[in-house]
Amino acid sequence: QALAEDIDADVQGLYNSSAAARNAPTASISSTGILATASGALTTMTFTDELYDNATMVNLGVNNTIITIPQTGLYLVSGTVVFNIAAGATPLACALFLRSVGGLVPDIATVTKELGSPQTGLSMVALTRCNAGETISLATQHNYTSPIDVSPAQLYVTKVAP
Repeated sequence: QALAEDIDADVQGLYNSSAAARNAPTASISSTGILATASGALTTMTFTDELYDNATMVNLGVNNTIITIPQTGLYLVSGTVVFNIAAGATPLACALFLRSVGGLVPDIATVTKELGSPQTGLSMVALTRCNAGETISLATQHNYTSPIDVSPAQLYVTKVAP
């Protein structure tokens, strides 16, 4: 009898942990529209589509560049941007996450890569501790002599630990 109760308690604990993970604050936004990014300028990505949001982290009608953190904790952040460039061009470009901590600061993650034509995607993933109310956004910068179109772009944020 005691063994059966111990097994039942363990199974219930696993179920509760799984349910908590499924219900963790999570949001994903994307944009398939073309955003022209100027040479040398830090350009914050704008998003048009809310793919998933179970914690009211996104309000594209108010601000289409951010995901707002609802609870203090450790968050997994991932982002992808695709640069569409002219044949034969090989500029350097970077993508970075910006976090609001009294202003936007690129303190989470940055990836830099030489671009190749016609498309090059930059992707990155980071773990970061955030406070409730902070925001996460995705930005790019490049050194090509003229604007480069970015499409698509995606930003995903989910809480993974308290």
